[in-house]
Amino acid sequence: MGKRYYCDYCDKSFADNATNRKNHLMGVYHQKQKKAHYDSFVKRDPAKILAESSKLPLCHNFRTTGECHFGVNCRWSHVTDQVREELENEIRNKREASIKQRQEEEKVPTLEEWLDKRAKRLKTEDDVKSGIPEPSDEAAVYQLPVYSLPPSLANIPNLPPSLLPPLPDAYKYLPLEEWG
Repeated sequence: MGKRYYCDYCDKSFADNATNRKNHLMGVYHQKQKKAHYDSFVKRDPAKILAESSKLPLCHNFRTTGECHFGVNCRWSHVTDQVREELENEIRNKREASIKQRQEEEKVPTLEEWLDKRAKRLKTEDDVKSGIPEPSDEAAVYQLPVYSLPPSLANIPNLPPSLLPPLPDAYKYLPLEEWG
């Protein structure tokens, strides 16, 4: 007796040679079993499950015993009334959540919110035009860096101005410009 090939997806074994293995792997039953195996790890959309199960009547074996020896290959539905209600509730909750999210995205600001936002925008435009920024919440975003001389250059006398760090107040009153 030669080597035998066992397929975990199909729960079958057969003589292991190139032709038999190729025929099995390309077969419809193997492809269906393989798809069912990988689909068991993916959460399916409840709307699709409900649509597929509503087309088919409930499996007689599943209805009477609670199990079906055909499993995922059964041509009848295995969705009970209780599971159907759970799927409908899940679909309803998803729909309500998406409507709520859409309403939050399309939320119209109140008059007070709009006026506050406008006042802040006008204040920052006036500050930029005058060239002297006032300390505000946005000033914290534009903190100027503090430069220092590297220790290797500290002992060298008469450094050229291009190597000296700028004074802390050198850029304080320059207008902020937008680039690009």
